[in-house]
Amino acid sequence: MRDQAQLLLVSGLLMSITLIAVTSTITHSVNLGNHQGERHDITPIITSLENSFSLALEYEVLNAADGVELSMSFDTATEEFESILASRGYSLLYTLTSATESNGTHTFVYTYELNDNTMSVSFDKLLTF
Repeated sequence: MRDQAQLLLVSGLLMSITLIAVTSTITHSVNLGNHQGERHDITPIITSLENSFSLALEYEVLNAADGVELSMSFDTATEEFESILASRGYSLLYTLTSATESNGTHTFVYTYELNDNTMSVSFDKLLTF
């Protein structure tokens, strides 16, 4: 009788260990599956920002009314980009460091940060036109 009790105890212990191993493996697989569809490649968005923002800012500066400061033109251009990306589920934040004009040449130093809730990237930029 004692041998049967030990055998039952050992088999119960092995079953518990197996159940824990299987449960943790399934949980790990489910967690991996949940994240695979959520990972976004933000490279196309960065490329689009790099190609489009400079043109939008130049347009804002050149078409601004007399007396409008460069920082206001920068804010107007960034507002539109930030709201467009927010409507698509991305966080975009532009921060102006400096804006100067000298002999018709405009120079902007700024930073932008792009976040898709999985990855965040930040770029320091210098734009002259």
